[in-house]
Amino acid sequence: MLRIVLIPIVAGFLSLLGFLNSPVSLDINLPASAKAGDEFLVEVTINKGDIEGFARFQQDLPVGFTAVARQTANGEFRFEDQKIKIQWMRVPFDREFTISYALQVAPTVSGEFSLEGKFSYIENNGVQTASIPAKSITIIGDETLAGTAETSQTTYSYQNVSIKNIDCVRQKPFLNENNEIIVNLLINKGDLRDFGKVQEEIPRGYRAESIKSKNSIFTYKNSIIKFLWMNMPPESQFVVSYKLIPEGEIPDQAFLISGTFSYAENERTKTINIAERAVDLTAFDTEELVAQTTSPEVTQNPVQETQTQTPVQETYTTNPVQTEPIVTQPDLAYTEPVQTQPEISKSKQMNNNQNYMENLAGVTNIPLPDNGVTYRVQIAAGHNLVGKQYFKKLNIVDEVQVEIHDGWHKYTVGNFMIYRDARDYRMYIWNNTPIHDAFVAAYNSGLRITVQEALMIANQKWYK
Repeated sequence: MLRIVLIPIVAGFLSLLGFLNSPVSLDINLPASAKAGDEFLVEVTINKGDIEGFARFQQDLPVGFTAVARQTANGEFRFEDQKIKIQWMRVPFDREFTISYALQVAPTVSGEFSLEGKFSYIENNGVQTASIPAKSITIIGDETLAGTAETSQTTYSYQNVSIKNIDCVRQKPFLNENNEIIVNLLINKGDLRDFGKVQEEIPRGYRAESIKSKNSIFTYKNSIIKFLWMNMPPESQFVVSYKLIPEGEIPDQAFLISGTFSYAENERTKTINIAERAVDLTAFDTEELVAQTTSPEVTQNPVQETQTQTPVQETYTTNPVQTEPIVTQPDLAYTEPVQTQPEISKSKQMNNNQNYMENLAGVTNIPLPDNGVTYRVQIAAGHNLVGKQYFKKLNIVDEVQVEIHDGWHKYTVGNFMIYRDARDYRMYIWNNTPIHDAFVAAYNSGLRITVQEALMIANQKWYK
């Protein structure tokens, strides 16, 4: 009799134990169809089981789809390079929680698309991954939109950067003389008059202060800054700006700013992502805007070079403002053969770069966009900012320029139209400073591209 009683008890205990140790699983909820140009909600339910600590959700989106966060369960939301990422340093306490985001579809997108995703987490000192079962959605093209797709619309160009009829563009953040980060935003609102809002999430370790608000209500709380208008300014285009001031210890993490511009149109609130571009807005002049008549295209984020960052070594310097690491980086996007050329004389390099060798200069703001292909020599990269004293200790007497690219502060010297000149100056850096992993970086109208692309565009030869 006792044996008969124990069997169901043991079975129930094992069943309960299996529930408590249930594997991680995900389920996605989205509509079966949506109209082109509309917005729809996606919900992902995550059963995390007993895991704790770091976790990340990631989903790739088709071209023409953009994402805006709705519910992140206290995670950090990012949307860039057509990827949604929500990251937790510590996953929520609840065994099951839901995240959600709105997907906006460009008016010219149509067809059937499959949405997949994965949830990565730490378990037993290793990275584990759970995948979302793929689900499809059909985007129904609007016949009216399709019929008018060939008609023209007005866009603008400013310093060779294309700006849509309603758009918000962020100048690449740069340093001022006080080691503060300046952020300028150009808003092209067209004929909009009513509600408008700029919202940006800034990195931890900084506080924000408004510089130019254009009669908006500026707020800053919990790493979120907002410019809010009940009635937007009368100008069709204008610039707002703020500065980021280091406060306390700066976390060793990627420096990233993400933001959206929301506005009211036809009694509906619409939201677009803010694109970061290589454009100088410090002295914005509407007369420099050039109107262009173009055919509508699929709305998407600008494509930028992705450069894998693999630190080679980490050194430390004492900065007047703060003590922080800087990491020098190899050029992983373009690996050059082992150097076989004879040493370039120092006097020749001094003559070729006399504008940079006249005096000791510190870190300046980001390089202004140049027309066409140019080359510079990258000497260092790091998550945190460093001042001029760091480079003086490395025997760098050029003007050092810093840009924020792919979440890194990248420091470059020189400005060359010919690849071979940049290559020669890289050799000079190798031979006359402790920096032995400097490499050539290429740009097209101020935007980073690979050296291979630059050589093809400029029809130049590669040299060892």
